Amino acid sequence: MTDNGAQYGKDVPSLLARQTLLDRDLVRPVTSRPVIRMLPWLDIVVIGGGTIVDRGRDALLPLVEELREAFAEHHRMLILTGAGIRARHAIGVGLDLGLPTGALSALAATEAEQNGHLLAALLAADGVSYVPHGTVARQLAGHLAAAPAVVSNGYPPYGTHEFPAAVGKLPVHRTDAGAVLLADAFGAQRLIFVKDTDGPGGRVPATTADLPVDRLACELLSTAKNVREFRVVNGLTRGALTDALADKDAGTVVHA
Repeated sequence: MTDNGAQYGKDVPSLLARQTLLDRDLVRPVTSRPVIRMLPWLDIVVIGGGTIVDRGRDALLPLVEELREAFAEHHRMLILTGAGIRARHAIGVGLDLGLPTGALSALAATEAEQNGHLLAALLAADGVSYVPHGTVARQLAGHLAAAPAVVSNGYPPYGTHEFPAAVGKLPVHRTDAGAVLLADAFGAQRLIFVKDTDGPGGRVPATTADLPVDRLACELLSTAKNVREFRVVNGLTRGALTDALADKDAGTVVHA
């Protein structure tokens, strides 16, 4: 083998040889191109943990029936669940023990996962199951070819790599932020947050102060490639989710 051949046997010619994807000049030619939407037909529905699941059967069962009706209309969904009061308790204990932000995030994600298993069990007769983050990342399209929806939890799987909080130790990426990140990554056609309030109503910019979603979720809209808006509906109002899935006037539309 020639010296030149030996060189290429060890190295692959690449612009990344001495740079990283953090180099803005390196990635600019790519980021300026249109982004391919992987699942442009996907509806992402986020069920609040503290606002919906913690209220019990009176809030959750009517919403389950509404989801079933949406399945009949051929909506294909990724349903994400949030954490509730039990996560606050677990985080409180973790703070007392001096656990770092990444560990606190993992504790809260576990509780959101429990809510996901509960919701998936209620929808099991429709072929819906709970899947972990890795399966969502790699096999979501295959699961949705076999079932109308899958359930997962909305916490981003940063784990010990969670961003340090600006103040205190609470994880900054929670369910709402994770849902925006997922919707943008898949190029979903709709992102709907199901809370216990409609918010201010109408169309409002993401800078509106009194929105019932995490502030970081609104901030992420400014840098998102595929998702430029999301909707917040009151899950305690029968038909609000159905109207949102049909793009009717319901709840609050938050836009970048």
